[in-house]
Amino acid sequence: MSNSETTCLHRITQLPFDADAEFFRQYPAFKVGVTESVRYYAQLLLPLVKELIANDSDHTGWILTGPAIAAETLAAANLLGRELFDLYMRERDTHNSRELSLIDIQYDNESTASIDYAKLDLADRLTLRERLSQRLVRNPDFHGRPILFVNDVCVTGSQQQAMQQYFERDGAACVRWLYLIVIDPEIGKANPKIEWQINFAPFEDLLRMVSREQIQFTGKCMTKLMHLSIAELDQVLRALNAERRTRLLELATLNGFQNLDGFVEQMKLVRSYAAERTP
Repeated sequence: MSNSETTCLHRITQLPFDADAEFFRQYPAFKVGVTESVRYYAQLLLPLVKELIANDSDHTGWILTGPAIAAETLAAANLLGRELFDLYMRERDTHNSRELSLIDIQYDNESTASIDYAKLDLADRLTLRERLSQRLVRNPDFHGRPILFVNDVCVTGSQQQAMQQYFERDGAACVRWLYLIVIDPEIGKANPKIEWQINFAPFEDLLRMVSREQIQFTGKCMTKLMHLSIAELDQVLRALNAERRTRLLELATLNGFQNLDGFVEQMKLVRSYAAERTP
């Protein structure tokens, strides 16, 4: 593969970062799939996408993609890619703009639902990424094509390294890595749980977002909800409408929570609300 470049909207070069800045205040809602926050970041990224593609005279036929999808459950980065692609296609000049396709990367069927990646230390991240990289489904469409890989945050670089190897195996022409946030490697490796700090939302905010905002439940959202106490999960389920209760049960089942130790009571509660109760 030829060259590989990384571009981002914001770089964390020192701690503490300004969690009260508008850029970071939107982030917890984005991670759980709140539509308004996904659109906020997509609009910020769009000029960078246009510039990256327009200024590269060596490549055509760009593919926009993001982190692999497991158990039919999108991550916030996948929602970001979809919104970004839609914005690009709506605003592009068909005569002058470069072609862009949207292609998903898939995992095999094994679930990683119980893992909160943001809480892992560096060694565990590297171990997990090595295991997950073996489960990526190969895609011949990447062969010979330039790739624009959109993701939300780069903490230690372990995911990017694994995906670089994936694209090299599939013979991609080049990869441009586009992030919302890049954390300087020294900071990320010394403080890998900084991602959890950026993602964090108090329970009251999580309850409001999943019950009142326009939202698509992400994998991170599912992890947050299923790790709540039974009392908190009950409060969430009481606040959800019938459609969201049904969707929550569907995603929890797809992600195999019913087969994981420690989630028996949560699944029983979710099933009871989905089957019997309405707001």
